[in-house]
Amino acid sequence: MRNRSIPFGYHYQNGIMAVHPQESQTVRAVFTAYLSGEPLSRIAAHLTAKLVEYLPGCWQWDKARVKRILDDRRYMGEGDFPKIITNKEFQMTHQKKESANTNRQLADEDVKLFKGLTHCHHCGGLMVRRMDSRMEHPVTWKCPQCGYFLPLPDEEFKQRVFLLQKKLADKPLLAEKEEDEIQVTSMEARRLTNEIFRKLDSANFSEDELVTLALQCGLKNYEAITSARHITDRLTATLLHAGPLSAFDRELFQRTVLEIHLTRKGEILLKLQNGMFVGEGDAP
Repeated sequence: MRNRSIPFGYHYQNGIMAVHPQESQTVRAVFTAYLSGEPLSRIAAHLTAKLVEYLPGCWQWDKARVKRILDDRRYMGEGDFPKIITNKEFQMTHQKKESANTNRQLADEDVKLFKGLTHCHHCGGLMVRRMDSRMEHPVTWKCPQCGYFLPLPDEEFKQRVFLLQKKLADKPLLAEKEEDEIQVTSMEARRLTNEIFRKLDSANFSEDELVTLALQCGLKNYEAITSARHITDRLTATLLHAGPLSAFDRELFQRTVLEIHLTRKGEILLKLQNGMFVGEGDAP
């Protein structure tokens, strides 16, 4: 692979380091674009589309190449290099980069929390976060089970989950279940029910034995109803005490949310500890 012996934006003129007229314009444009909020990937794509050569015959720009320009202090006129950008522009660029890196680290910590909890709403499969900086959408969530994938930047994911969390904190009754939605059968109750039917089919049973099994089955169903009601009551109380939210509350999320679901329409749903789903639409 060919490498430049001098930084992009300069050339030798009569044996002296000088500013390259066209390349220096590109350097200034890169700094201006970044300071105006353009991401590195978009700047690289723009330069590639314009066929801007960084070496003779080479114009395929990437984020790393753009970053090298933004990191090169020689553009401020250090050493034998003429000034292309001002010291203030360079400092502002690096303040912006440091701020972006800090925000990204915070977002990454929250997104780590979402891993292992994010499911495909279509098939129930666990979705996997994929990162490829070369793609137009660097971050996607993919379901290995059914193949569904959704481009979803980390910051957007976190913000949308926060808005759902805020929605719940503002209206805790969204977590309430209707009585007919509460689970009324436990695993043990189903086992006892099957045992009753087996004895009836075999005709080898006593009336007292069936009565005992029926009473045990009823007790287990009652315990299941009571447990489900308790979970919902505790969930609602937690949300009531949370109060208005101004930022994502990690602890509240862990205490109230069981799973995150991504739908085929790109919607995010939160599955709460009591099994209720709360979505981004008007009718959760």
